[in-house]
Amino acid sequence: MDEIPEFYSDAIGINLNMPWTVALTFGLRATTPDQKPTDVVRVRMSPEHAKVTAMLLRKNIKKYEEQAKTSINLPAEMYKMLGLDSIDDW
Repeated sequence: MDEIPEFYSDAIGINLNMPWTVALTFGLRATTPDQKPTDVVRVRMSPEHAKVTAMLLRKNIKKYEEQAKTSINLPAEMYKMLGLDSIDDW
């Protein structure tokens, strides 16, 4: 059986080409502030697939938090930086 490639990412770019495609570009953060992140892999899917993926990812992270009896806390500044109103968006 062929191996499925694995990648580590600590950066993501999201591009929506309406109405057909959502492209998620996963990358690695630069080691210095003057460098851009390095793109590692791009995954393309339909908007419907992206929405279902987001829903399943959210469900699984909440399940993980419940089972591990922990909460993955993010700084308030991160919500602002990402353009999210509050933790309620989660």
